[in-house]
Amino acid sequence: MLNCLARILFACAIVAAAHPAHGCSSFLLERGDTVLVGHNLDEYVPVPGLVVVNPRGIAKHGVGGGLINPLGPVKPTFRWVSKHGSITYSAFGKEFPDGGMNEAGLYIGEMNYYFTEWPRDKGLVRIYHNQWVQYLLDNFESVDQVLADLSRVVPDGHNRWQFFVADSSGAAATITFVKGKAVVNRGDSLPVKALCNRRYAREMDTLRLYRGFGGEREVDFADTVDDRRFVRAAEMLRAQDRKVAAADYAFAIMRRLDWGNNKWSLAFDLKRRTMRFNTDRSRQVKTLDLAALDFSPGAPAMVFDINTDSEGDVGKQFTVYTAAIQREYVAKMWDGFNTGFLGNLMFKPLMKSRMVSAIADFKPAR
Repeated sequence: MLNCLARILFACAIVAAAHPAHGCSSFLLERGDTVLVGHNLDEYVPVPGLVVVNPRGIAKHGVGGGLINPLGPVKPTFRWVSKHGSITYSAFGKEFPDGGMNEAGLYIGEMNYYFTEWPRDKGLVRIYHNQWVQYLLDNFESVDQVLADLSRVVPDGHNRWQFFVADSSGAAATITFVKGKAVVNRGDSLPVKALCNRRYAREMDTLRLYRGFGGEREVDFADTVDDRRFVRAAEMLRAQDRKVAAADYAFAIMRRLDWGNNKWSLAFDLKRRTMRFNTDRSRQVKTLDLAALDFSPGAPAMVFDINTDSEGDVGKQFTVYTAAIQREYVAKMWDGFNTGFLGNLMFKPLMKSRMVSAIADFKPAR
């Protein structure tokens, strides 16, 4: 009985620690020759994190697992060599991003979706969800290529996520895993290029109630209800203020999508290969130009504390990645989790130790 109770409490602690309830949002802003993705990371706890420069030409192997068995092997063994360098943002360090953009102008980012059910098809390669994001950035240039690869490699893990993908042509797609199957919206089935924390079809059902989208309701930007974020994004994309520069307008949209717990706001120009971002700890906008970064094979991975209090071009402020830095930042992220009294007392130290060691000691090539 005690062993059973311990297992139940451990499972509850895992659910609480895996990803506290939060809301994130992404959208694609197109104007003239500008193709720009905006992304808000929203959370109830402090979010430490890194921006990572990932060189190309790195041999890697796939890992699976979750909190109980962090970063276990996948079968059959899956390997690749990164074709593209990338810039990623992550609370769990190098190789395990939440999102990012590669040299080819491909973007992918995750958003929480509580009802996600990952594929269980034994004919598919299933790798850890954060690593899957990096795998896509390492290998592909377009939305078409990402979608085609879903028949071969899919994400797995303890978090429940859906994804927004876009490329420099202006193509975009949402990917949600429902009952183990990938549900994709793109082209005509993606009339509004945005995604938050509900299924896309449900977002569109709500949007059709509003003026300009088939209904009679007025869009109320003072309405801070969580599930109205998609409505506000759709309206701001439809009725752009073209007097405001595209990058500045992207941040204006992200401010409208903040319902009180925004931690990071990031904007990626997919044609010019630039990144702008700020956080709740430093609202000054920082910039990064991929053309000025060294992605060549053999170049070291570089990292930058996303919450650094600075402004403007931060390309020269990056430092060389080390396992010690990875360990430090993963530990910081775990310190922010609240798993309840019993979880914090009994299970959090164990889970933190296992995940910190697994991620900090992870070697891409093996």
